[in-house]
Amino acid sequence: MQILFLIVIWVLPAILFNCKMDKKEQQELKNEFKNPFALFGVGFVVIGLLLFSSGYISSLKLPQHIGAIMVVTSWFTTSIVGRKRKKVSFVTSIALMLLGVIGIAVYSCLI
Repeated sequence: MQILFLIVIWVLPAILFNCKMDKKEQQELKNEFKNPFALFGVGFVVIGLLLFSSGYISSLKLPQHIGAIMVVTSWFTTSIVGRKRKKVSFVTSIALMLLGVIGIAVYSCLI
């Protein structure tokens, strides 16, 4: 049953997301994912959360830890890139980084 659930949470959203887009949107998405910042931003969050959920469901610690590391890496990358592109202020960027550090501390206490 766990294997079926893992397949559903990994495959079903990708299929549904892809079916709802037209050809132009699919091409734009492919072009966006060629940008490394998109990979570290959205890509790491999605894959990290899926890995974390998969590890939690299957009671395996390694996917949980890898997923958590990917989410935190994405968190810091997004806050730094947002600051460099002047999309967020310095204070907001520092606040996001502090929230990331707090998240790391809480996660390491829960291990």
